[in-house]
Amino acid sequence: MSAYYNIKGLKVRVSDHEANSKLNGSSDIELYIKSADNRLISVESQIEVICEKRGYEISDFQEVINEWKDGTYDKDFFVVKKEEVNTDNTNEGLIELKQSITMGNDEKLKDYTLSKSAKHQEIKALSELTGVSQSYIKKHFNIK
Repeated sequence: MSAYYNIKGLKVRVSDHEANSKLNGSSDIELYIKSADNRLISVESQIEVICEKRGYEISDFQEVINEWKDGTYDKDFFVVKKEEVNTDNTNEGLIELKQSITMGNDEKLKDYTLSKSAKHQEIKALSELTGVSQSYIKKHFNIK
């Protein structure tokens, strides 16, 4: 994930990784919150160096500096944290739901037959007629 800013017509990207593609929508300035060896690095220091080398005014980057002040973020800032879920109850509910869907699909298909060499059009027609997915029909009738 990344955060983007428009600073006086410059596209500025703050991220924890290299851009996925340099061809599509590349940024004018790339800033990183962690180094290649996974250490926290200062966004503010990076901005200072870039401004000095390219002749930009550091005051123009105040929004980025304010949002990325040293000590206000860690190297895992963009990592999505998984919420802990009580898997016992969730798994039981999912298993019951899957079983009821399977039984419903089996019930809808009980009066139909297809050969193992059934063509796509036959499978599609049965799917439209019964409301059962084509992949489930293939699995149910063991069609490859």
